[in-house]
Amino acid sequence: MIDWAAILPPAPAPAAKPEAAKQIESRPVADPGASIAAREREGDNRRRCTECGNLTDRGLCLAAQRGEIVASRSYTPVRDLLRRCEGFNPLPSDPDQTPGRVKWGWLATIGQPVRSQPQNANTKGME
Repeated sequence: MIDWAAILPPAPAPAAKPEAAKQIESRPVADPGASIAAREREGDNRRRCTECGNLTDRGLCLAAQRGEIVASRSYTPVRDLLRRCEGFNPLPSDPDQTPGRVKWGWLATIGQPVRSQPQNANTKGME
């Protein structure tokens, strides 16, 4: 039988942590899902999918299933990523009850061709 304790070097003693490291460890960790009101004060109007009424318990986006946003019908978004989504539906506990299609209506126009104004029939060809 092999005597591993005799072959391997002894394990080093655990090093004492400096005071600065102890202070850092004792600080409370910021909650990634901080309150909506706190983020509004910072001027960030993006929302997480976990704050949306269109997110199912299984993580599927109901707005995508209904075709309200450009995504696969089986779209499962990253839940904790801050984003602007025209399909956002605020939860009842959200102090800002503005839906995404109103709050970020300009999102629906991204990627669409710019339409020129129709020419007036009286001025057509008088250039």
